[in-house]
Amino acid sequence: MSEPARGPSPEPGPADVPQWINDLVPIAAHARALLRASAPTLALAVAAVLALPQLTPFSAPWMAAVCMVLGNVVALRHGGRNASTDDATDVGGNTTGSRATADTRAEVGARTQSTSGTSAVIAAGELRPGGRTGALLVVLDLLLTATGVAALVGLALAGTDRPLLVAAAGAAAGLAAGVGTVAGLELSGRRARGAFVVLAVAVIAAVVYVFNRLGPAWWWVLALAVVADAVGLLALRAGARNDRAPTRPGVP
Repeated sequence: MSEPARGPSPEPGPADVPQWINDLVPIAAHARALLRASAPTLALAVAAVLALPQLTPFSAPWMAAVCMVLGNVVALRHGGRNASTDDATDVGGNTTGSRATADTRAEVGARTQSTSGTSAVIAAGELRPGGRTGALLVVLDLLLTATGVAALVGLALAGTDRPLLVAAAGAAAGLAAGVGTVAGLELSGRRARGAFVVLAVAVIAAVVYVFNRLGPAWWWVLALAVVADAVGLLALRAGARNDRAPTRPGVP
């Protein structure tokens, strides 16, 4: 007997997609919107770290200052409870990111509403608790990594001693500053942004002074990386708690 002909295998439906993939889609879209909005700020930082080594023989403090300004500007602009994806358009004046995010959220919501989905947040086409903060932390990491690579190129072209150490120390200081600001905003609320601006200026001035007096060291880089990771976990927990908390009208 001949075997019965088999029809084509059915395409995987929404129920066949792992839930963690559905959870990551709006987070990735939000991160993409933040990257687009931060592009002008990143371009200015990259130009600065490329030019500074050619202008000053001891550029370590200024490289760290540029990286810390970048981290704090992005964190202050997009960090804090109820920071929406639309905020990502204000820094660079780009609305494409928010539209793409909204379209992606709507598509994810349409796909998952027909399933027994375990996440009501994703079914509504929104970020999971903590996703907003996680996306911002990833963006900070990407921005400071790119700036650190550009700093390494600028330092190497200028013939600076220990260019890898100077670039790594600056990028680590910028990441620690940005992550610390995100954590502070999640813990204290966006109304405290004015205080964090003053604190950021004071910290940048202190770091520039220390870098100028002592010079960077590899143990600094390691310590700053450990601090950034620990504070990042704290920011994630605080962000997830804030996202779960009910939002009262008129309360930021």
